[in-house]
Amino acid sequence: MDPKTEFESLKQELIDLGFTQEKLDELLLLGTEEILDIAITSLEQSEDDTALEELANMLQTPPTTQEEAAEKMNKVFTTAYGDNAETKKLELLNQYLKDTIEMTKKSKDLLDRYSQEDPTAIAAIQSNIDDPDAQKIQASLTE
Repeated sequence: MDPKTEFESLKQELIDLGFTQEKLDELLLLGTEEILDIAITSLEQSEDDTALEELANMLQTPPTTQEEAAEKMNKVFTTAYGDNAETKKLELLNQYLKDTIEMTKKSKDLLDRYSQEDPTAIAAIQSNIDDPDAQKIQASLTE
């Protein structure tokens, strides 16, 4: 499956899992930030200090529009991955969405087992009840 088709399929799977369009948009924004970090890390490991300095100067000024943000992201990916920039961007974003789908399914399964009073699920949830990350997840699920 080509990356664009896979991307659309993954978005639909997230909607089928209960993500609203608003939550999906938030997730895509987070995913975009993460894959941008991956591209920048990839550039930092390269030997091209000039390109890295040029990008650092460009990224110092926060984008003011979505178009400007997209241009800056495209520049980072083109510098990091050359002709494969668009494909690499979609592959990384698709992997982020796949990971999210897997975590969502595992969380729903744990919640279902907890509802059925599965002792293992109860113990897992109880052990994480005071975990700040778990509390953030719970808060986002109840919004």
